[in-house]
Amino acid sequence: MNEIYTLTSSRNDRVFIHVMPGHFVSANNHINYYIGTSDIKHNHNVAVDAAMLLSGYYIESGIHVDTVLCLYETQTLGGYLAHELARPNMFSPNPNATVYVLGAEYDGTGNLIFRDNLRRMIEEQNVVILISCITSGRTVERAMESVEYYGGKVAGISSAFSAIEEIQGIHVNTIFSLDDIPHYKAYPMHDCPYCRQGMPVDAISNGYGYSMLG
Repeated sequence: MNEIYTLTSSRNDRVFIHVMPGHFVSANNHINYYIGTSDIKHNHNVAVDAAMLLSGYYIESGIHVDTVLCLYETQTLGGYLAHELARPNMFSPNPNATVYVLGAEYDGTGNLIFRDNLRRMIEEQNVVILISCITSGRTVERAMESVEYYGGKVAGISSAFSAIEEIQGIHVNTIFSLDDIPHYKAYPMHDCPYCRQGMPVDAISNGYGYSMLG
């Protein structure tokens, strides 16, 4: 088993992720660290504090949010984020109390779809895309396209960890970044130095977790 260590946020030491070095295969890349965000997604206490960190960006920037679109099991975090965004605050004493929280549904080709009963929560709404980890940004780009197909506007992107600072001109509001994991690297599948060295893959990883090999 690879060594796993805990990394806490410099802004709130109750918010943390787990980091495991190794050779991992994700949907779009080979990566040298697995970023574990299970507690931010599923631990009530951690999710509440993480949502407070993420909400501050939108509140202080005056970005109005109608809907939080949750990718890869981030609905718990999304619910707390919506709660924070809907609360009165010094920047917006009387905000609109309705902020929708939607989970992701995909069709057979991997495109996000919204059923007819949910379209009103996307169409003509300001949508924040919430995801646990961003490496290349391709998953978020596809979600952005889907939101636009349904007539919504992407107002923001939030994540627990992101290796990039912006996607299609939109700032990524993240808790952890490359400043926290400076040696984090992602490689195209056809140009992975670990594969060239004959290093076996430790695990298959995606937004839901990882599965060890061997």
